[in-house]
Amino acid sequence: MVTGGGKNIGKAIALAFAREGANVVVCDYSGENALQTAKEIEALGVGVITIVCDVRDREKIFAGVKDAEVRFGSVDILVNNAGGSAALLGKLTRFADAEPETLDFVIDTNLKGSMHCAQAVLPGMIQKRAGKIINISSIAALCGLYDRVDYAAAKAALIGMSKALAMEVGEYNICVNCVSPGAIQRDGAHWEHMTFLGEHGHAGTPEDISDAVLFLAGQNFITGQNIVVDGGRTLGPGHR
Repeated sequence: MVTGGGKNIGKAIALAFAREGANVVVCDYSGENALQTAKEIEALGVGVITIVCDVRDREKIFAGVKDAEVRFGSVDILVNNAGGSAALLGKLTRFADAEPETLDFVIDTNLKGSMHCAQAVLPGMIQKRAGKIINISSIAALCGLYDRVDYAAAKAALIGMSKALAMEVGEYNICVNCVSPGAIQRDGAHWEHMTFLGEHGHAGTPEDISDAVLFLAGQNFITGQNIVVDGGRTLGPGHR
């Protein structure tokens, strides 16, 4: 199950699992995007269902997971990818000027939405005594991000959630980890002149993140960790 699976990083993750032969549950608030991803997954010869809802809608998330369990028997891997900053609302501001409703949107989408999804799949994973939960955080959690205090806070909380949850569910052979992307190309855009790796720096691709997610999905002895996939952006200023 991949949330935010309709485009960009989420779509790359969903397709990567499908190429490995997994049935996929695509969750996205955009029905059009979810359907497009589902069509591409079907072409790979595996099963797919869509959950069209906002991850903040707890009831719909639980209902969607129940449908997935009926169709596929269980949800073995959850990738909490859905998220975003106040830019989704066109309301990026200094924190001092942020509206309460915007703060709620950012925190609920990035953090509480992931909690809803985890709580929805955990009973089945605990019963099966196996499972993987992989949360997509951000390097904003590690170094902050201008005009995105709420986003950085929510993503940092997601790392903390992953560590604490990993402690709780380890006895059931469930691994919980994070992946923190750096600058990633989105919607087909190609970013030039990135400076964090020097003159030849570049943005990563959604596939760089899906590779890390697939790696974690295949591990049984890595849990409570945050893997940074950022091309070295958070290493600090370089020196020639």
